[in-house]
Amino acid sequence: MRSFVRSWGLSSLPSRCLVMNSSVIIALAKLNMTDIISVLNIEIIVPHAVYGEVVAKGRGRPGSKELEILINQGKVKVLAPQDRALVEALHDPLGIGESEAIAVAVEHGCMIALDDRIARSKAKSMNLKVIGTIGLLRLAYNKGLIDKDKLIQALRELKEHGFRISDNIINEALKKLK
Repeated sequence: MRSFVRSWGLSSLPSRCLVMNSSVIIALAKLNMTDIISVLNIEIIVPHAVYGEVVAKGRGRPGSKELEILINQGKVKVLAPQDRALVEALHDPLGIGESEAIAVAVEHGCMIALDDRIARSKAKSMNLKVIGTIGLLRLAYNKGLIDKDKLIQALRELKEHGFRISDNIINEALKKLK
């Protein structure tokens, strides 16, 4: 919870690039807000495994079409991690997408967008800067891309879509808004 509270203080991304995992792309797609990815003014990267999860395996589901469009527009780059040993070491207990995302973030010195608690903990233990879907929404709010009402609506919709977020966290976050 502390990392979540800290993430609400972000005013800009402290890195030149951001590696995104499937859950963040899918959550933003469910909110119809993938456009915020393209206006962050930094390089956005998805690993091959994340592309496979969202676009190939997820064809027809939220995030698939949106990610394909962002890639075709040149707003998102797909990369394979070079350090396969690191990917394999991370793969237990993480999924392949999370493992590749962490490996790519390490290799390129990028911040990483993850929602899974275990994956976030692993990334932090490797000294990566971590943000999640909620942090990206707050960043969009801070940059004036969405207003307070849209942010509140998005937080509530995330919960309706099965995103694990308590009312206490939502209320705490809303108290911190300007």
